Amino acid sequence: MTRTAFLAALEQLLAPLPESERKDALSYYEDYLDAAGPENEARAIAELGSPEEVARKILDEQTPAGSSAAPASPAPRSRWRMVLGGGLAVLVLACFFFQHSKATPVQPVEPASSAADSSSVPEDASSSYLAVPADTVPLTIPADDLGESTLQIPLEKLDQELKLSLNYGSVTFVTDPSLTSDKYATFQFDNFPHSPVLRTTGGDGRTTLTFEMPENWQVAENAPEAMLTVTIPADALTRLLISLETGDVRLAPMQLKTLNVALTNGGLRAEDLTVTRDLLVELPAGGCVIDHLSVAEYANITATRCIQLHLDGDPADYTTDARTDNVVRIGNKEYDKRYTSSGSNGILNLYAKGLIYLNVDEQRPA
Repeated sequence: MTRTAFLAALEQLLAPLPESERKDALSYYEDYLDAAGPENEARAIAELGSPEEVARKILDEQTPAGSSAAPASPAPRSRWRMVLGGGLAVLVLACFFFQHSKATPVQPVEPASSAADSSSVPEDASSSYLAVPADTVPLTIPADDLGESTLQIPLEKLDQELKLSLNYGSVTFVTDPSLTSDKYATFQFDNFPHSPVLRTTGGDGRTTLTFEMPENWQVAENAPEAMLTVTIPADALTRLLISLETGDVRLAPMQLKTLNVALTNGGLRAEDLTVTRDLLVELPAGGCVIDHLSVAEYANITATRCIQLHLDGDPADYTTDARTDNVVRIGNKEYDKRYTSSGSNGILNLYAKGLIYLNVDEQRPA
């Protein structure tokens, strides 16, 4: 489990604590991992145990056995703080001697029960898969253990930049003209594993949402598609940056200054897209279809499969460099592997291993 996933899961599990106590606990564990350093981070997390185990110790200390509720004012020096403080000092010394000695490297921790079938799913998967060490075999998440959640963010926190970074799942944008600046954008997560979404917002109208699937998780083959649906006004964003490892992107009509889409394994489909500054798209394993595109300055699209664009105006009005291993089709004309032109509108750089279509009526799949 990575540092980010550990801290995010712990924060979610400590939700019953008062905010000050929760932040205090997270701060101590951040210091703990900082002291370990990046080279010892995985080992330190394994020694701490799972987020559930850590959270249980903290919550048990705050809620003594037999009491019905946590104290109204938790003691400022709880036992878990003292244990962690001592553990932090021990860890610093251990890391120092480990880095400056020639001792045999520590062997990976073995699973608790070697007789158990490591490929099986625990009976209570919803509460136990967070406890699986990152060095075990992948743990399959059943299709019925996928959840739904909704997040609302004020539009004023998105008006400069929205950045989405997911290593699992697809993204669809839906535009709602009835939303105004005093309303919220809605982020609907469907069929995602029960793992926290990390959110970072700034006072300058910039927001980042990150979903990080732990390395040892895998979703069952019969699981429904994980989809993040974003409902937002068409002109609410200035910059939109999307990074996905596995999944497609679908964009409703939108007006942006900058659009940057990087998909490791997926394609892009857009309806009516206006980009007044720059459009950057990288699709190493997918294709790009934009039904109507208006670009004022610069566009660079690289795709493995086909690129199909219906431009605002005549393609000859753009300064275009379209290259492919096959042919380029402009309207009803075909050009052998490359098409170049110089016009008065924006600059288009298009590179694809598949076909490139500009203002061709026939629809082609991405």
